[in-house]
Amino acid sequence: MKRPLDPATLALREDLALALRAAALHQLSEGVCNHFSVAVGRDRFLLNPRGLHWSEVHADDIVLVNDVGEVLEGRHEVEPSALFIHAAVHRLAGHAVVLHTHMPYASSLALTEEGGLDPMLSQNALRFLERIAIDRKYNGLALDMAEGERIARSMAGKDVAFLANHGVIVAGSRLAYTYDDLYFLERAAQQQILAASSGYKLLPITDVALARRTASQIKGERLQSELFFEALRRLLPPPCQSTFRPTPFTSEAKFT
Repeated sequence: MKRPLDPATLALREDLALALRAAALHQLSEGVCNHFSVAVGRDRFLLNPRGLHWSEVHADDIVLVNDVGEVLEGRHEVEPSALFIHAAVHRLAGHAVVLHTHMPYASSLALTEEGGLDPMLSQNALRFLERIAIDRKYNGLALDMAEGERIARSMAGKDVAFLANHGVIVAGSRLAYTYDDLYFLERAAQQQILAASSGYKLLPITDVALARRTASQIKGERLQSELFFEALRRLLPPPCQSTFRPTPFTSEAKFT
């Protein structure tokens, strides 16, 4: 059933839809799976719907849900695993923006013994210095609140998480900043994997003080993040409205 949208959240919906279309452009999406969310209150968040490819998402496709899985606004259903993971990370980790993907290069690092990115290996990787949590336990699909909470707690105060044999979470305070981090996390992972595949010995940065100073400079210069997001806004206007409407999803998965 269609539930009316609050005009006050239109700008956030437009930005979230833009981030999803950008992720499709940058090949960070996977079919119609994975989710981006933005909190709009203590126990409510905007989320992409079930069944739409990220490249076709409009602002009015975004749904508003609460932390027990009820759709408060919007015409689409949502996928259970999205609700469990995102509700828990918003509530327990306290992040306003939560982006979860199975993007190929970063997710590939989650399949290794190291478990994630080496933040000392490249300039792109330095922005993630002391920000990464590695969840080394694969526990199957996140189809209950307990698993979502386990994932959220594994972040342990960090805003980037590598989930073993699964994918990544990038979280933050603002959508433009968090999308920029997501993009550069994948670029840093791509560089690491390509360098490792060359067969040459890897040459990480060894000066920790320099690494921390550089990481602080990158994190403190967020104008680039905002300019990148505005460039994406110019490059990726909303596509023609699709007539596709997903069939309502029925599942035995319930919130407890």
